[in-house]
Amino acid sequence: MNTSLPDLPRTAPVTPGAERRLRAWSWVAASALAVVLFAISVPLAATIYGMHVLGAFATGLALAGALPLAMRFPRAAAIVAVAGIFAFALLSAGSEGAPWPWAATTIVGQTALLFLLGMNGMSWRGMFVVWLAGVAVTAPFAFVDAGALANAIAAAGITAVGLPVALLVTQRWVIARELFRERAVSAAEQERRVLVEERNRIARELHDVVAHGLSIIHVQATSAPYRVDGLSDAARVEFAEIAESARTAMTEMRQLLGVLRSSDAIVETAPQPGLDELSSLVASVERAGVPVTLEVGDGLPSSGLAATAAFRIVQEALSNVVRHAPGAPTHVSVEVLADELVVGVENDAPPAASAGPDAAPDVDAAPAMDAAPDVEARDGTGHGLVGIDERASLLGGRAEHGPRPGGGYRVLATLPLGSDGGPW
Repeated sequence: MNTSLPDLPRTAPVTPGAERRLRAWSWVAASALAVVLFAISVPLAATIYGMHVLGAFATGLALAGALPLAMRFPRAAAIVAVAGIFAFALLSAGSEGAPWPWAATTIVGQTALLFLLGMNGMSWRGMFVVWLAGVAVTAPFAFVDAGALANAIAAAGITAVGLPVALLVTQRWVIARELFRERAVSAAEQERRVLVEERNRIARELHDVVAHGLSIIHVQATSAPYRVDGLSDAARVEFAEIAESARTAMTEMRQLLGVLRSSDAIVETAPQPGLDELSSLVASVERAGVPVTLEVGDGLPSSGLAATAAFRIVQEALSNVVRHAPGAPTHVSVEVLADELVVGVENDAPPAASAGPDAAPDVDAAPAMDAAPDVEARDGTGHGLVGIDERASLLGGRAEHGPRPGGGYRVLATLPLGSDGGPW
C-alpha cells in the first residue's frame, strides 16, 4: 500500500539543501538591507529630522539591526524594532517634506521585519502584535498636527498591507517545509515496512530449509528402531536422544521464527533450561565418549537469566569438546562467589587417536578445543565464542576463553546474580 502524501502542484517540497540555501540567502538579504537602511536613516535623522548624532545612530542601529537579529532571535528583534520606532518618533521632529512620526526607512524596515519574523517561525498572532505595537507607540504623536495624523494612518496602512503578504509567503514556505518532513516520515515508514517484509522472507526460508532437515532427522531417528533389525539397547537409546534433540531444536527454531516474523511477536514461554539440568547435560556428553567431571557449588540459582545463560554456556562448551576435542577429559565447575555466578569449562588435549583434521577448532563452536587463536581465526566462522561473549555481556558480566598453557582449552564466564526469572 502506498502511503506517500499526494503531490501538491502549487507547493514544491523543500529539501534540507534547499532550506539551507534559502536561509543563507535570507541572512545575506537581511544583512544587506540592514546596512542600506542604517546608511540612509542615520544621516536622514541627523539632518532632516534634527536629531542629535548619537540619537540618530542609536535609532538607526535599532531599526536596521532588528532585521538580521530576527533571523536568530525573532522576539528580541521585534522588541528592538518597536523600541527604535518609538525612540525615532520621540527624538525627531517633523518638517516640510519629511514624513513624521514614520520615516520612509522606518516603514520599509518594519515591513521587512514582519516578513523575516514569519519566515523564522512566528505565528500570525505574534506578527499582528508586532505590527499593532509599532502603530500604538506612534499613535500619541499622530495628533500633533494634521500632517502627522496623515503620516501615521498611511504608515499603518502600508505596513498592514505588507502583513498579509508576509503571512502568505511565509505560510507557503512553512507548508512546503512540513510537506517535505511528512514525506520523509512516509519514506522512513516505507523502509521499515520493507525491512519487516524481508524479515518475514528470511523466516520463511529458514523454515523451509532448516525445519525440513530437522523433521527428516526426527522421523528417521524415531522410526529407526522399527526399521533396523537387531539394534542394541544402547543404539535405541542413542536414536531416542537424537529424536529428542531434533524436537528441541525445532521448538527453539519456532521461537526464533516468531521473533523474525514480527517485532511485536510474543515468544513462546516454555520453561527454559537451568542449572538443575546440568547433570543430564553432562550425562548425554559422556555417552558421546567425552569423560566429564561436574563440580557444582552450594546456593546455585535454580532459575533466572543468569542460570539459563550459565547452562547455555556450558552446553556450547561441551558441544565443542565433542566436535573438536573428542575424548578429551573435561571439567565443568559452577559456583557462586560473592554476588556472581562463575562458570568454568576446561578440557585437556584430545587423545592422539582422536586428533584428526576435524579436531581443528572452529570458532563457530566456542571454547572446548586444543588450538591456538590463529587457527581459530582461520578456520572458524566466529559465532560460538561471540555468542558466549554476548550472553555474558547482556547480563553485565564477562567471559574469557583461550588455550591452556599445558594444552586444551578453557572458558571462564562470570555472570552477576540478581536477574529476574524472565525467559532467556
